[in-house]
Amino acid sequence: MKILISVVSLFLFLLIPSVSHSSSGGSFSNTPRLPEPMVFDLVLPLGAQKNEYELNALFQHDFANDAVTMNPEFEYAYADGYGIEFELPMETTGVAAYKMALQGTFDFLNTNQFIHGWQYIGEYHQDAKKFENNLLYIFGYQFNQNWSLLNMLGSRLSDIRSKGHIEGLVNSNLFYSLSKNLLMGLETNWEFRPNRPDMMLVMPQLHVQIAQHAKVQFGFGVRKASREYFPHVASRVIFGF
Repeated sequence: MKILISVVSLFLFLLIPSVSHSSSGGSFSNTPRLPEPMVFDLVLPLGAQKNEYELNALFQHDFANDAVTMNPEFEYAYADGYGIEFELPMETTGVAAYKMALQGTFDFLNTNQFIHGWQYIGEYHQDAKKFENNLLYIFGYQFNQNWSLLNMLGSRLSDIRSKGHIEGLVNSNLFYSLSKNLLMGLETNWEFRPNRPDMMLVMPQLHVQIAQHAKVQFGFGVRKASREYFPHVASRVIFGF
């Protein structure tokens, strides 16, 4: 119970700046607009403007479990730099979980090359009857017109009603812009799980802008699960407005 109270208190502390900032009519127009990772998705890019929204879906072929998954989601910026996301992780048997995320952009220390913020993710898994809380710090840097990076560091707390697990989360991305409509990326996801095998995904990817409001991302990588390595294929279709 103490852990749960701590998580909720920290979440409310992070949410307060978004309310005060939106009321002052601030903007993040002078900060970099960095690409988003394909697999570990953000709630819109950091610094998104109020009323931006996005519909997208992630498709994955998990060779480790011989399963195909789909994650449709809706993202909306309710204030400058702050957004909310609703997601339905799905498997072949139907909806596997219910997921909600909140994200904020800090309004201090930002420059025209550096931007940072936070993300909270709550997810309820139907089959296991467990709830997960994820809290991450996000920071990114625009080196020049072509090169940029985005990183996330955080933790996951699950099974808070019984024997809880705490996991470390790391997401690291390096992007290279080939042109206005074509981007290359290398995404690495690492889940550090004490007393259990770590999980890792390395995913080279391409982001292609196919129309003004439509983008397709796809990649082929390697996933480590239970001390074994498996191929992993993913694609995301995005409609942003």
